[in-house]
Amino acid sequence: MNAQVTRRHFIGLIGMSGLGLVAKGSAYAAVRSLTGQPPLDASIEIDFEHPEGTVDDGIYGQFIEHLGRAINGGIFDEGSPLSDTAGIRQDVLQKVQGLQPSILRYPGGTFTKIYHWMDGIGPRHERRSRPNLIWGGVEDNHFGTDEAIAYARLLKADAYFAVNMGSGTAEEAGNWVEYCNGTQDTYYANLRRKNGHADPFKVKYWGIGNEEAAGPDIGRLQDVKEFVKEAWLYTKAIKLQDREAKLILCGADDAWNDYVLKEMGPVCDYISMHHYVSSDKQKPASLFPQVDSMEQLILTLKGKIQTHTQEKVTDFSKWFRFPPRNNAVKISIDELGIWEPGGSGAYELEEYYTWDHALGTATFYNIMIRQSAVVGMATWAQTVNVLAPIMTSKTASICQTIYYPMQFYRQHAGNVSLKTAVNTPNLQVPGSKDAKALDIAVTRHDSDGSLVVFGVNRHPALAVKTDLRSIDAKKYKPVAVFELNATAIDAMNTLSHPDKNVVTSTEKKLSGALNDYTFPAHSITAIKYRYIGK
Repeated sequence: MNAQVTRRHFIGLIGMSGLGLVAKGSAYAAVRSLTGQPPLDASIEIDFEHPEGTVDDGIYGQFIEHLGRAINGGIFDEGSPLSDTAGIRQDVLQKVQGLQPSILRYPGGTFTKIYHWMDGIGPRHERRSRPNLIWGGVEDNHFGTDEAIAYARLLKADAYFAVNMGSGTAEEAGNWVEYCNGTQDTYYANLRRKNGHADPFKVKYWGIGNEEAAGPDIGRLQDVKEFVKEAWLYTKAIKLQDREAKLILCGADDAWNDYVLKEMGPVCDYISMHHYVSSDKQKPASLFPQVDSMEQLILTLKGKIQTHTQEKVTDFSKWFRFPPRNNAVKISIDELGIWEPGGSGAYELEEYYTWDHALGTATFYNIMIRQSAVVGMATWAQTVNVLAPIMTSKTASICQTIYYPMQFYRQHAGNVSLKTAVNTPNLQVPGSKDAKALDIAVTRHDSDGSLVVFGVNRHPALAVKTDLRSIDAKKYKPVAVFELNATAIDAMNTLSHPDKNVVTSTEKKLSGALNDYTFPAHSITAIKYRYIGK
């Protein structure tokens, strides 16, 4: 995460989603009584024969960085009565586990550029404290590699470590891989064993730096040619330690991405994209076009991947002494978040989220599902206290509104994305000339053939009645509707009232045909169908 470069390059990118839709509001009777208008009509068409792609579990990732109270005072709080003997906040852990994250990204973010992993291993009282030159304060390194691995295991998540390209070296990065994954009788593998970890950590994902194009940072590789030259060295240092390591290379603007993909395509498993959005607080609906813009950014980067890389790498020299990537290049949205100005805490990054932010979050997941052919990973920035779904005080913790759609999609989404077209009246969200109200994504579970239709109605007042007759009733039987909603578009959970939750979760069993469905105002809905066809 980079405060200056991130906001300059990634906030305010406006573009229409190819499948973005329109929606409205509350229950039918309520809408008619409040507005005098019935729900508007829409219909969806689903391509059952040509799936978009596999929905990678990697899109349900989370990110922690040594920034403010994200780690210290967030997931980790030594001496707190709410923490265990290892310093892990148990109330927070329970909430993070509720998200079932697939990946945990660490230690940054921009902090990566000053992070030396050796500072964060061994007995805590012997670890080296350093000034946090990026985010301020002092980092005592009591939470480091071993603790991050232990936390990821508590979450049943894969660890994703980003290496230091700012003040570090390729040799240092390679040594870190040896420490984590080494199996031989070697110095750093033995150091891990000495620290109480006989078995290798098997860290799968390695980020080659973070936002290296960012000029204001302590980094030194803002010239893409210099970055690529150095990234090749880091690649060799990492892959010679672990041939199976998956590499995430830094993305930036179009010219940067062109060069990185062209020069490093054979070893680039993922190219990163960071996307933060904000709204005009006087116009909450202005958030949605910014969210929608991510789809066009993905499509643009997808085109560059197709132009500059082969799906299957051929003619890779054996003298590298490690194999090339074995799958097509995918996108890692390894910093994704809603960054509204004017919060509290370090860099004003502690903020409360209202229900419209939850609708935006759900739209993010719809977009990633729709673009599952190329999006292979996403980690929310960040998990606790910093632009986060979970907030803490010394005595309490809460799930913010954005927590619930993250949990919702993880619970209900299938593993295959189906192409979907939506026909709807040209109704925009009030206050935004660019954002349509209804956003749709459809998934299928390969395990049992069941279908899930996700609808995000972003309109604050109107419902939308949607024709579902394109779903063959001879093959799919509707069985349940799951819905998230809140008392109002501006409702929020706060630490002032930690026991109060403005988010409602409902489930309704279905029987018989479902020719249409009315998506309530400001709702997040999953309609589940059982497969009964042959």
